[in-house]
Parts: sequence; structure tokens; C-alpha cells
Amino acid sequence: MLKLSKKVEYALIAMMHMDAKRNGDLTTAREISEDYHIPGELLGKVLQSLAKVPLIQSVQGSKGGYRLMRELEKITLGEVVQAVEGPVQIAACQGDPSCCEQFPNCNIRKPVIQVQQQLLGYMFGLPLSTFRSSSDLKKAVGVK
Repeated sequence: MLKLSKKVEYALIAMMHMDAKRNGDLTTAREISEDYHIPGELLGKVLQSLAKVPLIQSVQGSKGGYRLMRELEKITLGEVVQAVEGPVQIAACQGDPSCCEQFPNCNIRKPVIQVQQQLLGYMFGLPLSTFRSSSDLKKAVGVK
């Protein structure tokens, strides 16, 4: 089943929370963890992944915290997924053909590659600003 992992969900929640801050004010991992009931240790790892790319900035110190590096309009769902989970691959052979015993005789390789390309195009074309409200997201995916 193709679905967003909990780590990606937590990354999106954290980034939406950061976006809601005034003028790029900092937010702490503890604040996000408590506000959204996210396990602190896991959230810390997710925030580290986002900062490494960097989609968010980590500010150290007693008044430290996190803030977005770019506006949500300039960050895509694909970037977040890739930062937290690594490359998006819908079939194991996409990353390493040797891991699939069917690869030499596979009759679905080309359609799977096409689905992969369409999925990546969609994910890397979907700005996080569409997550600001459910009505915006519905518009982005064409739901009435």
C-alpha cells in the first residue's frame, strides 16, 4: 500500500506549525511535540532530517528552535518525503534491479517506471502551501 509514513506526517505537521508562526519566529520541538501529541524522540529525528537538507533551520541555544528556510509555496511534498524517507520508489527494482528476481523477465517494468515518473512529477510539483487548508488541498488535487 502506498501511503505517507508517520515520519512524513510529523514532518508536514511540524512545517505547517512553523509556517503559522509570525515573521519566522522560532518554535521548539517540545512545543510541536506537546501541541500535536507526537513522540519527542521521533520528532527530533524528523526535524534533524529536515534541517540537514535544509528545509528548516535549526537555531541552537537556550532561545533556540526551528523555522522554515523557505516559504511553503517554494517547498514541495516530494522534497519533504525525500528528506525524511529517502528517494521515492514504488518498486524495489527502481533503486536496485539486482534485488528483484523478476527483473530479467519482468513484463510490467515500463508501466511501473511511468507510474513512478508521474508520481514523482506530482509530488515534486505539489507545494506545501496547498496543505494550509483542506479546501486548498482539494483544489490542488482537483476534488470538488
